[in-house]
Amino acid sequence: MKSTEVKNLIDSQEPIAIVRYFEWAIFSKSYANSRYLLLRMNRKRNKIKEVRVPDDVISFLVSRLDNFKKVCSEEGNTVWERMAFREKVKEFVPESKIARLIDK
Repeated sequence: MKSTEVKNLIDSQEPIAIVRYFEWAIFSKSYANSRYLLLRMNRKRNKIKEVRVPDDVISFLVSRLDNFKKVCSEEGNTVWERMAFREKVKEFVPESKIARLIDK
């Protein structure tokens, strides 16, 4: 997804979740890069689509996090949601597809 599309999605009223996680370099456990994913629902296929946030959009995303509710934070990894994303996923997406996403 292009940067402008990701920005439009962040500013939209679509229920989405944002996941922040860390990637460690093989050569150093003390050097980590934070990465962000957007999770959105595809209601036609009853599944969750992952969209990686491009590096040039991260500062824009961080400036918009006040519009999201923090729902989970553990060891630096954090999940924010908007418009009850989690509840909508529980309603429309089968548990098997949610489990596959978590196991990735």
